Amino acid sequence: MNLKNIQNFLFNNLKTIIILIGFLILSLIFFQIYNYITLKNLKETSIKFFNTIDGSENIVEELKKVRETDSFFSILSDLKIIQSNNNNDNFKVSNELYKKLLQNNNLNELYKSSISVHAAYTLINASYKKNTNIYLSDILYYINNINDDLENFFAIKKELEYLLLVTEIDLNKSEYKNNNKANELFKEIYNSSLISSSVKQRVKKIHEFQLYK
Repeated sequence: MNLKNIQNFLFNNLKTIIILIGFLILSLIFFQIYNYITLKNLKETSIKFFNTIDGSENIVEELKKVRETDSFFSILSDLKIIQSNNNNDNFKVSNELYKKLLQNNNLNELYKSSISVHAAYTLINASYKKNTNIYLSDILYYINNINDDLENFFAIKKELEYLLLVTEIDLNKSEYKNNNKANELFKEIYNSSLISSSVKQRVKKIHEFQLYK
């Protein structure tokens, strides 16, 4: 079983999760936009932003101009630029933008956790696509930035911790069955009453695949 097959197996579900998390982030941000749009000092910026995403041929360059406004639209612009870079496998750029967003003191814990989740899933996928371990420490950084006291984030954080271990094992061509940390974390997740059955089933499939591949 080659690395590409392992990647396809592991991340058939992850792609869906990344899309859902991205949708959650954008939904939360558009709710904030609704509140901010009533303020006069954002009127010009909002018009510029929506004109940009509707019709610009060079959307990334135009969005970079919106980022300079230091408004909430600059955060949304960063997310659109991240999406564009992810679509083009420019993960190095995306990684720096994720970090920049997390350093924004105006973001609450829900936004920071959602962005961290999206960044972690994205860079796990990038690690397999590029067959590189250069993102592993950054993935851990994003996982540590997830506030698992928030509802539903505990299970996601545990799943990401497990996926990071599996990714590291695969990239280093190590033996999963001999990795006590990975197997103990699997048992912790599978036996936890705080983690949903859907997460448990995803983790179980990966666990079984790793044992018998």
